[in-house]
Amino acid sequence: MKTALIVFFVGTAFLNCATGQTNPAPFQTPVLGLSFVVDRQFDVDGVVSMFRHGDPAGISSRARSMRVDPAVAKGIHDASSLSEARKLAEKLVDSRFRTDYSAILRSITAFSTLWADFLPLFSAVVVEITQSPWIHSRYTCVISSIHPGLSDWTGNKVAVRYDHSPTSKRRILAHEIVLSNVFHLFRNRYSRREVGDWHVWAFSEITTVFILDDFRFRVFWPHFPHPGTYFAQSNYPQLAAIETRLKKLFDERVSYMSYEEKAVSVLQAFNQTHRPE
Repeated sequence: MKTALIVFFVGTAFLNCATGQTNPAPFQTPVLGLSFVVDRQFDVDGVVSMFRHGDPAGISSRARSMRVDPAVAKGIHDASSLSEARKLAEKLVDSRFRTDYSAILRSITAFSTLWADFLPLFSAVVVEITQSPWIHSRYTCVISSIHPGLSDWTGNKVAVRYDHSPTSKRRILAHEIVLSNVFHLFRNRYSRREVGDWHVWAFSEITTVFILDDFRFRVFWPHFPHPGTYFAQSNYPQLAAIETRLKKLFDERVSYMSYEEKAVSVLQAFNQTHRPE
């Protein structure tokens, strides 16, 4: 079965972006590159990662969001070996590809159309708010058979499920890309000894919601919840405990780096990154 189709778009135009609160001289930054692929193996690897290890949403909640029988998710979690878990994950993903492969391929056109005009604005506003060029100049989005959304802590590959609504095709992909970039920016400045990965993830999830609530973005997803009570309604209600504190720091920031710096002590005191099962 063919499972890798790539569509590239977006030129190499440059945008002038002023950097927010401190109003320094503008700098030039290229528009973020974005490509779409279909990748069965990535889907399988993601399923194993989600269910084999502790997921911050909780395995049962994560299974529901992926439209997976919780018993199947539990079977992958409890499998006697990694190879057995992988076989179960492959069976699950293969069943999706058998029924949905044509629709997955068709969705590449929908994603490409939605993002072609939106990407330059998205790229420029994120650079302006974070006051830093993109860590990765290009992202690859896997049009997934199963994952509602996946970000990347170590690289530039994200995933969004093929059957989201047009609004969610923009908003969820924007979330995964920004989350990845925010994570990389933070990790470049603070070591794991200072702040652990799961705490940086929590910071990134919350900060992404703040960034995507910018007035220039809201027209594209007007009905998505605003920050403040966002995480109480989400798959990560445990993050509601620090959302309000980080929002105050974000709203009062002198610069993006000062916001990160002040967030460190909040994150170090936070002790529940994962949702109890």
